[in-house]
Amino acid sequence: MDKKERVAVYIDGGNTYRRLKDLGIPEKLSRIDYSAFMENLVGERWLVSKRYYIGIVKNVDDSEKAEKMVKDQQKFLSYLKTEGFEVKYGRIMYDDSNIREKGVDVKLAVDLVIGATDNLYDTAIVISSDTDLIPAIKYVCKAKKKSVEYIGFGSSPSLGMIKESSIPRVFSNIDMVKFQKFYYRGVIIEESLENKDILKDIKILKTKIEPVKEKHKTSWVKQWTLHTVEIKEENVEKIAEQLSQNLDKKHNWYADFQNKHYHFIIYQGKIFKVDLKNPTLYKDAKEYGISLGIPEYQVDFAPEDKVWKR
Repeated sequence: MDKKERVAVYIDGGNTYRRLKDLGIPEKLSRIDYSAFMENLVGERWLVSKRYYIGIVKNVDDSEKAEKMVKDQQKFLSYLKTEGFEVKYGRIMYDDSNIREKGVDVKLAVDLVIGATDNLYDTAIVISSDTDLIPAIKYVCKAKKKSVEYIGFGSSPSLGMIKESSIPRVFSNIDMVKFQKFYYRGVIIEESLENKDILKDIKILKTKIEPVKEKHKTSWVKQWTLHTVEIKEENVEKIAEQLSQNLDKKHNWYADFQNKHYHFIIYQGKIFKVDLKNPTLYKDAKEYGISLGIPEYQVDFAPEDKVWKR
């Protein structure tokens, strides 16, 4: 029986992020599904390791923006770890207005060479256009007789990496769109739920507490606890159904969340799924909400659409 080709993947996180950003990837409310991308790159071969190299963001100026960047990166790296990636850390140097990574390319190059020397792989897939990696790639290919596949992006890949790698592959915007995973975002008001346990299965991004005023028309509660949530595309139908069943049956509430393509508007016992290519479909969702006694301003899901003019 032929032995399966062993493949190790090395991703330069910062370089890849910048290259994909130039392509407009990922789009709003989406993320790159790195596991699906790895499956495409590796195919039927044996994936022995996948490593992601990144400089760690720090809140050097104690600003709210920098703190958000720190938290966002931590969440992203945690996601990668749950997907089985080994995350290798470098540093980020802050020199006045200049920000640059330090040590990332060196760690990747060292691991690439050690992997070849210790015969840990047959083929290395290098996702980076950093030409500082070329000496390591040349050594791995010529001295260790390993194969190196270079993965580049866009219309300006690294010609040096193409020349020195065994197999170059360049992905365009169209190629990468299929590796996006779209998420839904929206708001759930905690006081609207009969069973709040449903929130345990939903990712909460932030929470805001709003005192109830006359305009809310919900005098039976003292406050609104508004949770901004994020829901995976594959879970959205299930969660919409659970919310519909758990909304307060004594009073009229709704929850909603949307991505680039669809907007879910959920009432107790009824769900509207609006295709954003046809926003006139909001009409039914709005009229249903008004029929329940919900104030019109609260169900004005598409205020810019002329369909609302009466």
